[in-house]
Amino acid sequence: MNLGKYQDCVCQKMGNTQALCRGELTLGEQGKRIRLTPKAGEQAVAVVLDGCVLRDNQPKCDGLFLWQGNQSNAAVLVELKGAGDIPHAFEQLAYVKRQRPEYRALVKSLRAEAGAGRRVLDKGRGPAGSAALPTRGRRGRAHREEIDALCSDLTLILERVSETIRFVYT
Repeated sequence: MNLGKYQDCVCQKMGNTQALCRGELTLGEQGKRIRLTPKAGEQAVAVVLDGCVLRDNQPKCDGLFLWQGNQSNAAVLVELKGAGDIPHAFEQLAYVKRQRPEYRALVKSLRAEAGAGRRVLDKGRGPAGSAALPTRGRRGRAHREEIDALCSDLTLILERVSETIRFVYT
């Protein structure tokens, strides 16, 4: 897959310059790893977001898998966290999906490469409306609903993708 100006952020089989890359299709840090294993005829890349595609102080997640199958494609955001920080991880995922133009550019490149006949599993609903992520009051309730919707989207994506891809999380 050609990711243009972000090609240097793609994990390689050997000679990776990004610390998050643990192999061509494996992302990992602090003892947490996730690996994507495509089946024959499928293509995938692991992309480092934090510190490569995204270099500012705005919220970001660790990486992204872009996957091309026979009938569909998927863009799957990855945030590697210990069990104690799961809510913050979902906030990071939501922010990247809804607010980051770099993420939208990567999904657009996947769509362009996929061609007209394929779907890309990314249910972005556009910007959330505010860079701040409130937790109380009317806006906090809206934010929690947005996080719940994102979790639902991620569950759907993972269910669809897991039909053809095996994720190994160690």
